[in-house]
Amino acid sequence: MIVIPAIDLRRGRCVRLFRGDVAAETVYDADPVEVAERFQAEGARRLHVVDLDAARGEGSNRGIVRDICHAVAIPVQLGGGLRTLAAIEQALDDGAARAILGTAAASDPGFVAEAVEHFGDRIVVAVDVRDGRVATHGWQELGPRIEEAIPALAAAGAPRFLVTSIHRDGTMDGPDLPLYERVAQITDRPVIASGGVRVADDVRALRDLGMEAVVVGKALYAGTLRLEEVVRG
Repeated sequence: MIVIPAIDLRRGRCVRLFRGDVAAETVYDADPVEVAERFQAEGARRLHVVDLDAARGEGSNRGIVRDICHAVAIPVQLGGGLRTLAAIEQALDDGAARAILGTAAASDPGFVAEAVEHFGDRIVVAVDVRDGRVATHGWQELGPRIEEAIPALAAAGAPRFLVTSIHRDGTMDGPDLPLYERVAQITDRPVIASGGVRVADDVRALRDLGMEAVVVGKALYAGTLRLEEVVRG
């Protein structure tokens, strides 16, 4: 199982949010490139970078994203504002190994099919979940239940899913294991879990459910989890 450190970018800084709320932002570092290099030195095999400004339509951290991709040798998966084929192509050209599709994908399986046709398995489809339903548009709107959405996205060719439990995001309350158990029953595509991880046992529990990888943010910044504990987990 791969543990993927998260670097969320807002206004040029490395931040973490609580359940996606920008009003509950914690700034962890003013130099995201240095953070990326540190995670690589600690044994990370991949990085998860999200441009929160682009996701919210409030600007872009493209230059910093490009600097991160060029500063590390490990692959970077990038999300935030990738709503067109042109935006995806730009992200990959800037050095990202994978592009994460969020709202655009959840709302339109046809867009997923088109993206996969052009970019293949470099596409990751994000499914953000609240109360068993897919949340879109900055987690403000609720769409179909995951039992409907995930099979439709898989049928469109989604190579893998990034499933975030919104209720657990940034809380360090432990992952929503029942959610990931449900997801594992819905699809045979690889699943990356995100949200709630606090300690190494949380990572192992997700591994035991068959998750391909887990994105970890706040636990690494707060020090309740060290990469050296789980990079081989």
